[in-house]
Amino acid sequence: MADDDRARRRAKFLRELASRDLYAWFGIATDAGDDEIREAAERKRRELSSTPMPQRTRAIERAFCDQGEKALLRPDVRREYDALLRGGRAGASRPQGSAARAVAEREERLRAARERIQRFGDDDARMAPGSATMLAAPDARERLQAERAAAETVGDAGEALTAARQARVEGAALRALALAERAHGLAPSPGTLITLGGARRDVGDLAGSEAAIRESLRLLPGTRENAPGWAALGATLRARGDLDGAVAAATRLIEEDEEEPHGWRVLALAASDRGETLRAGDAWERSARLGLDVPGALAGLEVLRRDCLARNDSLGAADIESRIARIRRG
Repeated sequence: MADDDRARRRAKFLRELASRDLYAWFGIATDAGDDEIREAAERKRRELSSTPMPQRTRAIERAFCDQGEKALLRPDVRREYDALLRGGRAGASRPQGSAARAVAEREERLRAARERIQRFGDDDARMAPGSATMLAAPDARERLQAERAAAETVGDAGEALTAARQARVEGAALRALALAERAHGLAPSPGTLITLGGARRDVGDLAGSEAAIRESLRLLPGTRENAPGWAALGATLRARGDLDGAVAAATRLIEEDEEEPHGWRVLALAASDRGETLRAGDAWERSARLGLDVPGALAGLEVLRRDCLARNDSLGAADIESRIARIRRG
């Protein structure tokens, strides 16, 4: 009886796995070796972490990733999975009439929806504004013109956008702005507008930043599809002193997905500016535990701790110190 139960559970597990082509999902060949499988599974986990989606959906996808990796790493399970997958493909190759067309149409709709989703990059953690006087300096304007001339040589929008985002990560604000302008000029999209808004914030152009980001959200307003746009809006509103607006944007992100670290980071910044020590401390700790710029979170907590000490708030300082210790312990 116990053996029968195990066999049934194993068969059910394999059927569930075979509902998806793991090789295509992981982006590997059907004869991929163990190292390739492990690397592909790790890439998929990073992709799932950076893709906005409901918390329950992310948990299901992560579990599928983990179980799929384990299955492909076990030769006996992999052989059974491959046989089921081949059988499914053979069945799918037969004419199915309207049912097959419905499935194909649904898959196409899902593919189009996935392509619309904006994904976070390393540059999205850069939320502090640049100096409002940066572009007032003659040498800065000259350097910006030189960067714009260099950006004009880039003919591909995707290449320009990738370079702009990398320049933001590196702190090369003028180069990032020129490349973001070039990417948006070549192929306007919600994604180019987010990067342009971030680049404008980096050089202190907060009005221009907000205008670009709000246009991105007009084109793609959903929190799930455009989470980076909402995070960028929150960062810019906070920089402009609209702390209520920043908190509202952060809350919208967090309500959609409690594991979205950028929403927690925006909330941490706005709550810190409001002097809400406990709320800010919790938000900084949550963003760090979710893996977003841990050194930056520790720096933010240290500012809170010093503020507490300056106000003779020993309990608040002790709370922040305990949060710092927990993050450092991992």
